[in-house]
Amino acid sequence: MGRVKVCFGILIAIILLGISGILIIDYKTDGIIKLIDETKMYSDSGDTQSALESVSKLERAWHKYHKTASILVRNDKISAVQESISRLRPLIEKENDELNAEFANARGNLEWIVESEIPRFTNIF
Repeated sequence: MGRVKVCFGILIAIILLGISGILIIDYKTDGIIKLIDETKMYSDSGDTQSALESVSKLERAWHKYHKTASILVRNDKISAVQESISRLRPLIEKENDELNAEFANARGNLEWIVESEIPRFTNIF
């Protein structure tokens, strides 16, 4: 009977850690997406200096997010976002036409991280 209680306790702990991990990733992802949208707004308005300041905030927030997400999310999902975020600064400085596509790519990959981590019947079994 003692083993059953220990197994039940371990199962409850795993479920609670999974749920809290999803909530943490969702909350932090929303903050990163807001910074991406802010940077895009400055870039679209032609304010390069403000866009560069905003992308600096985005990079700092991304590094904090990356530390947390690397514990909870598979590395290939994080790598896709990392590539997009690392391209933003040079594209803003050059005022490149591909900048909006890179913003959309980073935003889409972040949304995919959250969507793919939410447990559903199809991705559990």
